[in-house]
Amino acid sequence: MRSETHPTETTDAITLLRKGWALLVKQLGIKKATEFVILPERGHGDTVKDINQYWGNMSIDEIHSQMLSRKHHQSQKGVPPPRT
Repeated sequence: MRSETHPTETTDAITLLRKGWALLVKQLGIKKATEFVILPERGHGDTVKDINQYWGNMSIDEIHSQMLSRKHHQSQKGVPPPRT
């Protein structure tokens, strides 16, 4: 069974966008966060296709779990594990 997490109401979506933006700015700085956000809008390639090829049929929960695992592994060894 595939589990997906997504905002169901407009206020949830706005809150999620604001939190996501705040995290991007905190981690990357305002300039790099802005570059990251506009990157898919530059008209090069097919972002949806690229994301689907990278993540396949994984659910949001599976992607999140994999990201946490990589982050933990990287902090322990300094190198992320191979992508499954």
